[in-house]
Amino acid sequence: MSLPLSSGKWDPCTYARPFVDPRRLISGEDDPKDFFKAIEEHCDGVKPRRIEALLITERQRYIPNAKGGARHDLEGIERHQVKRVFFLGVDGESALLGVQLHPTDSEGYAALRRSEDLPATDLQLLATCAGLAHWHDNGAFCARCGARTEYAAAGFERKCLGCARIEYPRTDPSVIVAILDSEDRLLVAHNARWRAQFASLVAGFMEMGEAPEQTVARETLEEVGLHVDRIEYIASQAWPFPRSLMLGYQARVVDGASSVPVVDGVEIDWARFYSRDEYEKAIREGELEAPAQISIARAMIRNWFGKPLPGEE
Repeated sequence: MSLPLSSGKWDPCTYARPFVDPRRLISGEDDPKDFFKAIEEHCDGVKPRRIEALLITERQRYIPNAKGGARHDLEGIERHQVKRVFFLGVDGESALLGVQLHPTDSEGYAALRRSEDLPATDLQLLATCAGLAHWHDNGAFCARCGARTEYAAAGFERKCLGCARIEYPRTDPSVIVAILDSEDRLLVAHNARWRAQFASLVAGFMEMGEAPEQTVARETLEEVGLHVDRIEYIASQAWPFPRSLMLGYQARVVDGASSVPVVDGVEIDWARFYSRDEYEKAIREGELEAPAQISIARAMIRNWFGKPLPGEE
C-alpha cells in the first residue's frame, strides 16, 4: 500500500538534538558552519552543507516555495513571523528545520492534507512539524506540578521550570478498520461533522488496557452495531493532526450475525456496505467523496478496491 506519511526517508539525528539550537540560526546569532559541526559530532554518517526549512502555520497549512515545493532557504524567511523552530534531521546534504509561523493571513498557504503531489519525505516532515507545533501550543504548563515549561532539545522536549520534569510529544494510538461482509463489500460511514458526501472507514482511539484488536471489535460495535472477527493487521501510519498513530486493520462481520449497520444518529449518521461496482459508481457520480490521498483510510480502501480509485487513473 502507498502510505505517504510513512514513506519519508531522512535521518532524524536524534542524538544531536540536545546540542543544537535551530532558533539561533533563524535569528542570525549562530553560524551555520557551527551548526553543521555540532550535528556531525553527534550524528554518525551525515555531512550537512546547507539548510532547508519547511514553514508550517495554523490548521495544518504550509507555505509552498516558488516552484510549488515545500523547502525554503533561510534568506526567504521573515523572522518576525517565526514562532518556533524545530531541528528535524538531515536529508543528504541538507540540515532540515521546521519553522512554525505565527497565525496570519493564509493567502498563498497550502493545505497539507490536500498536498499529495509533494515528495513523501516532505509530506512526512510537514506533518511532523504540524504535530510538534500543536504540542508546544498546548504544553505550556507541567502536567505534574503546574509550573511553566520551556522549549528544549531542538523542539522535541519541554522542560518544566518548577520540578525539572521532561515532557515529550505525545502520540495517541487509534485503530481504523476496513469492515467487510460475507459478500466482500466494504462498509463506509459518515460522521455528522463531515462534509455531506465525505465517507470513510470506522476508526477510534484505544482505551487504557486495550489491545488494538479489542479496540477494533469495540469501536465497530459502538459506532455501527456490527460484531466482527477475523481481525487482521494491515499497516500503520502516523497522523499528527494533531497527534495520532493510525493502526490499520481489516475485519469481517461474524458469520451468521446481522450485517445491517446500526448507527447512533448523533456521531455517525449513516453507514452502508458497498460492492466495488457500487463504490466506483458512487464516487464517479458525486454521491461519495473518498478520503484524502495522504490518508491511510484511502490506502486501505484502494487496497480493497484492487485498482486506482476513480480520479486516480
